[in-house]
Amino acid sequence: MLSESLTKGTPLMNKHRVENQPASGVADASSPGTTMNVTKQLQKLRILQHELEQQVEDLRRANAELETSRDKYALLYNFAPVGYFTFDRDGSIRSVNLTGANMLGSVRTTLTNLRFDDFVADEDHSIFVDFLRVVFQGCDKMTCRVKLSPGDWPPLHVRIEAMAAESGDECHAAMVDITERKRWEEYVRESEYNLAKAQSMSHVGSWRSDPLTGVLRVSDELLRIMNISRDEATPDILASLIHPEDRESVMARLRQGAEQGANYEVEHRLLLKDGTSKWVYSIVEPSVNIARQVVKLYGTTQDITERKQHEVRLRNKKNELQAIFDSVNDGVIVFDHDGKIQHLNHVCPQFFPPEVLAGGGCREVFHPERALSPHNCPVELALGGERVETSMISEREGHNTRYIDITANPIRDELGEKTRALVFMRDVTLKRLQEMQLIQTEKMSSIGVLATGIAHEINNPLTSVAGYAEALLRRFRDEPSLGTDIRLNVFPKYLEVIVREAHHCKGIISNLLNFGRKSDGVLGTVNLNGLLLEILELLKHQPRYHEMKITVDLKENVPVIIGDPSGLRQVFMNLLINACHAIKDGGVVELSTTYNGENRSIYIQIQDTGCGIEHDLIDRIWDPFFTTKEVGEGVGLGLALTYNIVKRHGGEIKVESFVGKGSKFTVMLPVCREQADQR
Repeated sequence: MLSESLTKGTPLMNKHRVENQPASGVADASSPGTTMNVTKQLQKLRILQHELEQQVEDLRRANAELETSRDKYALLYNFAPVGYFTFDRDGSIRSVNLTGANMLGSVRTTLTNLRFDDFVADEDHSIFVDFLRVVFQGCDKMTCRVKLSPGDWPPLHVRIEAMAAESGDECHAAMVDITERKRWEEYVRESEYNLAKAQSMSHVGSWRSDPLTGVLRVSDELLRIMNISRDEATPDILASLIHPEDRESVMARLRQGAEQGANYEVEHRLLLKDGTSKWVYSIVEPSVNIARQVVKLYGTTQDITERKQHEVRLRNKKNELQAIFDSVNDGVIVFDHDGKIQHLNHVCPQFFPPEVLAGGGCREVFHPERALSPHNCPVELALGGERVETSMISEREGHNTRYIDITANPIRDELGEKTRALVFMRDVTLKRLQEMQLIQTEKMSSIGVLATGIAHEINNPLTSVAGYAEALLRRFRDEPSLGTDIRLNVFPKYLEVIVREAHHCKGIISNLLNFGRKSDGVLGTVNLNGLLLEILELLKHQPRYHEMKITVDLKENVPVIIGDPSGLRQVFMNLLINACHAIKDGGVVELSTTYNGENRSIYIQIQDTGCGIEHDLIDRIWDPFFTTKEVGEGVGLGLALTYNIVKRHGGEIKVESFVGKGSKFTVMLPVCREQADQR
């Protein structure tokens, strides 16, 4: 421009110069007009020159800015996160930026004129070819997604947006790496698939509601639970499916959750369009903003119909088993895997006090003195997998001794873990006492036979000893001269002792003979109250009688019985004397009679506050020659004879004794129907 201006300015200068020259061709320097014109012309030239120089500077600055802008855009083009390509109609690469070359795993200069579809994976090759063809056919921007396999590099997933140029010979394309996005999309799809499967398997549907807009979104599983289509999934229809009896309470909870932003859980019924009903369990969790306003409601609804049906069946089964459990006359206890009481029936409190059964275990029931008893505890053995049959004796203060048969069986779960124990306890006290009485009766019978034979063998020599001793005593009395012999002074005394002890032995043998055979006494009517009063009169002469208190309670309605008066007299005499002997330093002996019309029996009780009998000795008191008395106070035949006489009368005799507290003997004598009717 400067050169053009200067060129254009040259004719002006020449023109002015020609016009100001004199005709002769020589300048007139002395002419004032000429000098002024030259000066003006120079000023104009200087101004023009300055303007031209300013224009040159502006052009230089604009050119520098243009170069800088071009470099910046070239840098952005090459290092943009998007790959830029120019393709011709055949798909050959005409130009590519650095990012695009890196995506293809190649050097930028080597990509020119290479076909782009050579870098596309085989499964997407036809997709790119069709895409490029459509791009050149239209003028709009087109998009496609393909997978690239750039040599040894990992495969890439890319999105290509392309548009044909105005010339129609090439198209410009932008390519974005969506591999990570593709991976996340696949992860999301897999998560959604897994969620849908999990909801289907667990019968849990999910939903999301916007309280402000009323927009409701539900999962496929919830639609299946509700038995509706997606078009029918509106708040009104879902509310109408709630069972009429539950609708008010459920909707109140929903409104409360939406207003207060509080989580809640609820079980309720559905009444579906086909008339069937379901049980569902819903959990609702509101989402609130910073102002504590509910903006979303998220909920899950689980179909628990099958679980409810199982619960009903389990409850019915439990009620059935409980009825069976309670109808068993034996005590039944279920112990858990730790040996703690888990269940028990109504019979168990008869065996054990409440404090033992309330939260107790096998230790409190079977071995309170030891924490563990792995070799003897039926529960511990059953928990180890053994079946146990044993017995125990239950002794509770203020209660009769009870004999209990125990059967313990293991209860294994399906996994073979946490074995429990089922324990049956049967009260066999009556059976055990009857067995003991039967054994005692058989023992008495055997000993009676033996005693009869022994008594006869001993009785004859004793008779001879007593006879000869009495004969010697008579001789001493008949021949006084024998008494003058000093050597024979003590003989009469010795002979009296021999006679006395011989008769004592004959008395014992006589008792043995009576024990071994049935009484030959004549049976008659016996007034038991009168008989007992007679015995009490005889006891008044006992030395200990006045050291104790005897209380008498003889009921007037006691009928007379048919029996052996002498035998019954011996029974009650033995029992009362034993009661008196059991009391050492004063005490009480209680004598009472009662009549039980239901079993037509008379009960005679003799109770003392004496020393009592040891538990391990109480079963032996009926044995002949067994005694707990001191030497010289008895030979041990009293209770044996008592037992035998009571049995001969068809009765029963029982004893209860506690060491240090005393003993109670109860004699039961039956009254025949005729005697009972005569009352």
